[in-house]
Amino acid sequence: MCPGLGLAMLHLEYFVANLVREFEWKAVEGEEVDLSEKLEFTVAMKCPLRARTFPRKE
Repeated sequence: MCPGLGLAMLHLEYFVANLVREFEWKAVEGEEVDLSEKLEFTVAMKCPLRARTFPRKE
């Protein structure tokens, strides 16, 4: 295992938390969220998620 894994996970969680805090996330108009999967090397989504982001109003 990588000795920096714990620190990397903390930074990743902080980065994602800031994205959630700073932006409003909405689905792209006209597209439905499809959670179906396909089997590759690992399980992946058939159709990747797409989102529109808007800065949050203060």
